[in-house]
Amino acid sequence: MKKLTEEQAGHLMEFTRRHYVEYYDLQCELADHLANGIEAAWQDNPKLSFEAALQKEFKKFGIFGFSDIVEKRTVALQKKYYRLLWGYFKNFFRLPVVAGTVSAIIAVRLLLQLSHWIFGALIFSMIVIGIVRLYRLRKNYKDKLKRTGQKWLLEDTIYACGGVSVLLNVPLQLYINIKTVPSGSMLWLLSAILVLIAIYDYVVLWVLPSRSEGHLEEAYPEYKFQVTK
Repeated sequence: MKKLTEEQAGHLMEFTRRHYVEYYDLQCELADHLANGIEAAWQDNPKLSFEAALQKEFKKFGIFGFSDIVEKRTVALQKKYYRLLWGYFKNFFRLPVVAGTVSAIIAVRLLLQLSHWIFGALIFSMIVIGIVRLYRLRKNYKDKLKRTGQKWLLEDTIYACGGVSVLLNVPLQLYINIKTVPSGSMLWLLSAILVLIAIYDYVVLWVLPSRSEGHLEEAYPEYKFQVTK
């Protein structure tokens, strides 16, 4: 049976890049799919040229080419990302960690009842710390992309940080719209909301990125070879 050469296999990777597939894992997946289709076509017609077989196989993806596949994989991995995020987030409400979460809510409540100035200081601290961490994460990720030249879809999703930049605006809006610190049950609610936002930010900006390599190696066994570069 006629097989692809290494040069032709490399051409398939380049072919996927030319057709707007920027993620290395999807390039490999699609290139492997094309290779199997080409070799199957050669089994029926060994005289068929590589380019003709490639175009024949590519036409099977329809008028939108690889875009549908990329979109479906993006949605699937975004769902995986949020499952991971939710798993880490839930850990803060399980024994014995939940004791720390409750203690944090009580501590925030005690601080908030002191003055509106402390409320502003807490909000400002959350926003500044989040922005600084987000900036460093994205800078480190861009440096890694320049070094390796390989962009992985799940890794890109993790370092997009789950829309945390939007969530960082929530504490600011709370501060702008709450002119005086509430009392009673409303103060408890406000304290719980601030702690929940802080936990979410912590999971998105610290926990998931710090454990990204393990999740990426689980999703892509070949990823571990990139880590050593």
